[in-house]
Amino acid sequence: MNYKFCNSNYYSLVIALIFLSFVVLSNISLPGRAYGENGYIEAFQLIFLVSVLVVGFARKGYLIKAYSRSTYWLRQSLFSLLIFEEISFLTRNKFNFLDYNKQLELNFHNSYFLKKRFVSFDILGDDAIYLTPYLLISAFVFIFLYAGDRIPFFKRFSIISLHPFVRVGILFFLFANDGFLKLFLFYLIRNLFSLSINFSIESELMELLLYFVFLMDIVIKSFPRLKENSCK
Repeated sequence: MNYKFCNSNYYSLVIALIFLSFVVLSNISLPGRAYGENGYIEAFQLIFLVSVLVVGFARKGYLIKAYSRSTYWLRQSLFSLLIFEEISFLTRNKFNFLDYNKQLELNFHNSYFLKKRFVSFDILGDDAIYLTPYLLISAFVFIFLYAGDRIPFFKRFSIISLHPFVRVGILFFLFANDGFLKLFLFYLIRNLFSLSINFSIESELMELLLYFVFLMDIVIKSFPRLKENSCK
């Protein structure tokens, strides 16, 4: 086994290079129909998510033995739900009760209530911070994915939280346009230094990065030879 595949720095470097590549791609015109529900970026997202499920099923016996049957099926169910969220545009205008959704689709991520402001407060000057369900859910998911294996209560779900080799990927994802790390950083820069920064990354590319990280995560967990302590 080549040692580089058992080194966390190798995976971090790969993820960082992909992130920087996506920053560049976000600011140039891509050929063909890149974005949107019928674009090839969305197609690659779906391929990665399906691959995560396939690897999970292919290594079912090992993963259940290494973790547990209940958490294994929980992980598979969550990724099945994520796949449904990605293809939910097929449900547009198909049901009469979809007025809760800003795109009239049967999904969670486009729900109006996620962006509904329910608390606001000021920290620096008159620039208010608004709390939304989306922001709170994002914070919880970040903590769980990044540090779930370090928090006693969440350790039982370590098959779902990110492996230490690839957990840096969630940090990059949180700098996407709606990521709360980006919002918080820009809030500080705007109020402490009176600077206005126009920096954006295509959200579809950042989702693609996140799904690639999920695929790397399940591959590392499924094949013990890729783990650092197996290469010493």
